[in-house]
Formats: sequence, structure tokens, C-alpha cells
Amino acid sequence: MTSESKLNPDAGADAGAPAGPDTAVPAGPDTGAPAGPKRMTVAQGRTVTLVLIGLLTVFSIHVANEWLEGWRVDLTGGDLYSLTDGTHAILDRMQEEGVKPLDIRLYFSETAGKTLPKFVKDFIGYERYLRSLLGEYERSAAGKIRVETIDPIPDSDDADRAAEDGLDGKQINQNGDLFYFGLAFETQTGSRETIEFLWPQEQENIEYEISKKIHGLLWPARQRVGVLSSLEVFGGAQDPYMAQMLAAQGRTPEQKWIIVQVLEDLYDVSQVAADVDEIPPDDIDLLVVIHPKGLPDKTVFAIDQWVAAGGNTLIFLDPYALGDRPPQNPQQPWMALQYQPASSLEPLLEAWGLELPANRFAADFDLAARRPMSQLGAAERVIIDLQLDSTVHEGLLDEDNPMLRGLSNMRFFLSGVLRASGDAGDAGSDGEEDAAADSGDGGERPSNEAEQPSAMERRPLISTTASGNTLEVQPGFGGGDGLAFTDLNDGAALRDAFTPGEEALALAYVVRGRLPTAFPDGVDYPDREAERPPNLPPEIEVPPPDDVEIIHRDPLPEEERGEAAVVVFADVDFIHDQIAFLQNPFGIIQAANDNHKVVLNSMDYLLGSRDLMSVRAKSGISRPFLRFDEIEAQAELDTLDRERQIRDEIDAFEEELREKQGEITQRNAALFQRKLQEEVDELNERILEGNRELRDIRKGRREALEREESMVRFAVIGWMPIVVLLVGLYRARRR
Repeated sequence: MTSESKLNPDAGADAGAPAGPDTAVPAGPDTGAPAGPKRMTVAQGRTVTLVLIGLLTVFSIHVANEWLEGWRVDLTGGDLYSLTDGTHAILDRMQEEGVKPLDIRLYFSETAGKTLPKFVKDFIGYERYLRSLLGEYERSAAGKIRVETIDPIPDSDDADRAAEDGLDGKQINQNGDLFYFGLAFETQTGSRETIEFLWPQEQENIEYEISKKIHGLLWPARQRVGVLSSLEVFGGAQDPYMAQMLAAQGRTPEQKWIIVQVLEDLYDVSQVAADVDEIPPDDIDLLVVIHPKGLPDKTVFAIDQWVAAGGNTLIFLDPYALGDRPPQNPQQPWMALQYQPASSLEPLLEAWGLELPANRFAADFDLAARRPMSQLGAAERVIIDLQLDSTVHEGLLDEDNPMLRGLSNMRFFLSGVLRASGDAGDAGSDGEEDAAADSGDGGERPSNEAEQPSAMERRPLISTTASGNTLEVQPGFGGGDGLAFTDLNDGAALRDAFTPGEEALALAYVVRGRLPTAFPDGVDYPDREAERPPNLPPEIEVPPPDDVEIIHRDPLPEEERGEAAVVVFADVDFIHDQIAFLQNPFGIIQAANDNHKVVLNSMDYLLGSRDLMSVRAKSGISRPFLRFDEIEAQAELDTLDRERQIRDEIDAFEEELREKQGEITQRNAALFQRKLQEEVDELNERILEGNRELRDIRKGRREALEREESMVRFAVIGWMPIVVLLVGLYRARRR
């Protein structure tokens, strides 16, 4: 067999045929013989491979989606797209109690909003975030919450439905078209709640608002809160007769404080009279005391016995409360400066081992707010207006306490300072608990020992930095060596009198345990109070009438006492409308900071409602750039002493200038006048030089900030094009 036959198995059949041009022709397209298997090209092989890889990828994604359904990874700072533990607790409770599904309708006028100007981008970003957050609610509720997104196009059934749900549509054009952005909640039984309009400025509070609506719809029972105050926190128009009297005098009655309105949305709030002699525990679940100024002994005793019986209490004290306005006397206007708007429950604080020094205000250069002190003045640091941000100043908040976890941006204005006296109770300010010592005689303990708590803990909640200190400010006019109330609007005078401290100062305290009574022997008080003359300051006591009957009240016996928790703030302005809230251009009241969240957290903590408190403690969404603030604060701190020296020199020059000018008017000698005039001109020049140096200091600060801003702008914007250019040049050179 030839080599050809070995290679071709069909060659043997025609082995005897003569070889020629027409024989043994391989099969091809022009012959009648069948074609052999066609070989795949390289390009075709690659195509098949890519198709198979694509199919495998799609299949893998489908399998991974089935296996990993429900898994989420939130890489944002503060877990903005994740539900907090409090919300999960509420949703788990829905599952455990088997409640019927709840419907949530998100209305957003996407179609109508396209006609709005650029600022609608804030609403678009907010709506996308909210839609994602509601998706987390729906997934975590496992069928107990159903979310529906609706675009209420003008003149549509959806727009009518939005109006029926009670949403607040904002008119956007002359045709009367409305822009809706709100939430409607509805249970299977028909109960409804609504968030009428969602403002982007309130985005960081939206999870709490949603969880609060869900909690209120499913478990509508409201806890009872009693508010006792020497101020008109409930407004002055509640009494129609008083409102009529004020109108006749041309005065408008006091408006209800916004914090009270916030509490009324969440709790069953009632007013406790400032002259009450007993606070029954069956009437309220929590007592809130706001600026207890000039309370009679019977009322202080009533608060003391409420706490001794185990009643939890939230107290706001202040050495200078903005809401405590002095009585107006046109005949003697100077009396207003002698008025002292201070409050202190001194007997109770002393029994609990705390003290609030009178006329002393917390000051801190590191926490000072930067704002103008006058209408046309330049911005300056106000060391008695404290801005606390836990993301910047670590250790200011007791974050182990759930009342303060995750909160920031609090503001204290003209706040007092709380100090642990260390001579009452068994635990000091470090918060460690100790049990009271037994008498050791096996019998009854002495009366004074019976008043000691079995376990008491005092712990600071909110503090200044270690460089904080107090400023003593007395009522009256300024001009002396010390500070007076008239100096509270002089930022430079406050900074000049400030000396940095060496330890943090407490602005709020929590006291827990079996708290001792401040009245171990009871209290004696008259059966009726004497009538007070009008415009008499409350700190002046009026003796009782001669024919009154003295009533004696004994303290609670030991077996009726219980454990209580008391939270004390050294600032009433912390919850005042002027500090804690603001009004936007649309007339809507908004929170100016986290002050109200701290109050609600404290109340929920004292009432035992932890779920909503955990929701409220979610971190803020805003991410401020803090580098400029740090540079500005350091620059001001570096020049603080020199500014103080220059201002002292200017004051001395101005005083000498006034004396010289007085001498010029009193003498007639032309030569002497000319000499004095030269001295006056020299003093004026020195004053101008001092002011120029102050301006140079401020100019240097601005230049430092501008240099830093240029560096940041280059780091953020300029480095990327340079990197791309260098990479391109390197690749071009390699090629």
C-alpha cells in the first residue's frame, strides 16, 4: 500500500484505476462528492466563547440574586440608607403582634415639578433617598407595610386623592397647579396619618417621623406628661379673661412655646399649677419642670415628694432665661437691668448632691458660635453662645447614655453650670454606684441615716471642653471691673474677661436611684398666700397674712419611697423658641438644631419608650467641611491676647482723649489750646493705629482661609487633570 492509500482510506477502491487528471479528485464545492467537516475559524470561536460567557454571567447574576435577596450593604457615613435599631424593633413588633398591613403612599409631583427652577433638585434628591428608605421599610416589614409611589399630575384622580389624604400642595404657577411632596399612612381599619409636606432641610429627621407615624397609628395610647413652669409656656391666651385684659392694655398675649406644641403631638400634656401642693402619681407619668422661679415652699415640697416616691422628672434651670422678661415700668426703666431672670431648685439640688452657682455662665472659646453681635457688625466669636457638635469635639457627650447617642449640633445660650457637691448621696460625679452603709445595730436606723439613698448615681450628660470656664455676670449696669448684664451683648468684653479653664464643665446631669428628700422634717406653709403687688419681682417674698393657718406636711415614709431618675439641664433657653427653632420663608416652623431631639430622647428615656428614641438618635445627613472652622478658630486663639491688649490701649487712649478735649473747652490760652490740640491729634492717631492693627489681624485670618481654600480647591479639582495628563504622556512615550 502506498503512502497515499494510507492517508486516504478510499484510495484502495480505485487502486487499479489509472492515474490521471480526472481521477482521485478530492471532494470540493465543484464536485458531486459530499463535503467533509468544516473547520471553525478563530473569530468564530471567540464569538461563541463571548456568548457563552455572557449567558453564564446572566445565569450567575440570577442565581446570586435568588440566594442573596434581602442582603444590603450600606457604605454611607452614618448608615443613611439603613434603618435604625428602633425602627427594626417597631417592625418586629408588627410581626409579633400580627397587625394588619399598613399602607404608605408617597406623593411626589415629578411631572409638575419639571417646570420648577433649579432648586427643585433638592426635592428630587430627597425623593430618591426617601423612596430607597421606604423600600427598606417594605422589605424589613415582610408584608406588613405596602409602599405606593404616586405622581399626582394636575387635574388627575391622583391629585384629588392627594388632596383627600390631607397633603399640603404648593402652588407653582398661575394655572393653579400644585406641587405635592408628602406621605400618607393608612391602616386597614381606616385610621390615617399624614406628613403634609416634606422639606429637604428636615431630611435627617424623616426616619423618625415615619416611625413615629407608624407607632402612633398601630399603638395609639399616649403617655401623660405634666409641665410645671413659672413662665407662660402654654401661652397667655388660654384664659379668655386674661387675653381680654391684655388686649385692653394694647399687649399681645404670650404664644405657646413650640416645644410644648411638639410634646402635645406625642403625649397627653397637661399643665401643673406653679402653686400646687401635691402631684398625684396617678395623674401623670412624667413631670417636666421649666424655670421654677419663686415657687412657694409647698410646691417645692410637692416636687420633692414626687421624686422621692419614684417619679421621673425633667428639669430646666437657668441663671438667665430669655423667656423671663422683666416687668416694664416706664417711670423707672433702669429697674429692668436690676431684674434677675434666674431659677434654681437649690434645696432639691443640694439634696441630690448638685449645685448651680448663681450669676455664673458657661463660656468656651472652642465651642463659641461665630455670628454678628449687632445688626451691621462683623461676625465674631460669642463665648457664651455654645455650639456643641459631637463629631468635632469628642467627649462632650455621654454617648453611653441612649439619650445622647448619635446626636450633634446642640446649642446652649447663657447656660449655667452644674457641679457635684459630693456631700449628698453615695455616688460622686463619676457615676459609680455604691450602696448605703447599714447601721450595724440590727435595729432601726437613725432618722438622718434613713434619709440617705440606698443607691444613687450622678453622672454628667453634656459638658464643655476642658478649656471651658465660667464668667460671673451681675445684674445692673456695666462700667466697673466686673461684667454686668449690659455686657452680654459685647462680645469683646466677654472675651477679654475670659480665662481658659483646665477641666470640663457640666451643662446637664442625670441623677438616678433612691433619691433623698430635701425636707426630712416635712414642711410648714400657710393655707393661703398673700396678694402680691403688681410688678413685684418674684424673688421678693411677701409675708403671709396674720390670720392664715399653718399647714404641716410630713415626708413620705421609707417604705413608700422608690427609685427615680432626674435629668437636670442648666439652660432654659435650650428649649426656647429663639434658640431651638426657626421659621423658614414659607412660614413653616423647623428645628434649628438637635435641642428638641435631646428633649424628646430624655422624655422617652424617662418614660421607658426606647424604640422611638433609638430612631431619633440617627446621625445627621449633612457632611460639613470642618477644616476652615479649625483654621479660623486657631487663628483667633493665636491673636486673642494681642486683640485684648489693643482694645485696652484704645480704651485708655479714648479716656485720655476725652480728658484732653474737656481741657480745651475749659481754657482760653491759644498757646495752651494749640499744645492740647497736638496731644489730641496724637491720641487720635494712636487710636487709628490700634484700629488698623485690629483690621490687619482680621485681614491675616481671611488670607489664611483663602490660602487654605485655594489648596483645597486645587486638591479637589486640579490634581485629577494633572494625573490624567501625566499618565497620557507616559503612555505616549512608551508607545
